[in-house]
Amino acid sequence: MRAILVYLFLLSAGLSAESDVTAREQFNRLLPGGLPDSLRYDPDRASLKLTPGENCPASAHGFFEFNINSQGEVTRARGVSISRLASTQVMAVKWVSNLLLQIHFRPLLLGNKITSVHTFATVVCQ
Repeated sequence: MRAILVYLFLLSAGLSAESDVTAREQFNRLLPGGLPDSLRYDPDRASLKLTPGENCPASAHGFFEFNINSQGEVTRARGVSISRLASTQVMAVKWVSNLLLQIHFRPLLLGNKITSVHTFATVVCQ
């Protein structure tokens, strides 16, 4: 019985293959027009920039985890760490997550197989 469970676990792990990549590597696959208008990618710092506003106070920054499916669509975005400013204002995590869900990439090919991607990115209000 234990051998069957181990076999099923290994089989399911292979079916849901996901690759971890760096933000720089992932954003090299950004489709033309793949970012919402309010987001800009900074290749020098491998981060995303937002214009400061009500949901994104100046100098706020956050570290986000996101998953990209095999079609290049962001399917999950989650704030992992958000800066705390001296004032009571903080980055609106849900609002930023919704922006990240609008990003579109070219699919990642590993050999001849398209795979989903797991990555992290810093978002800065500047």
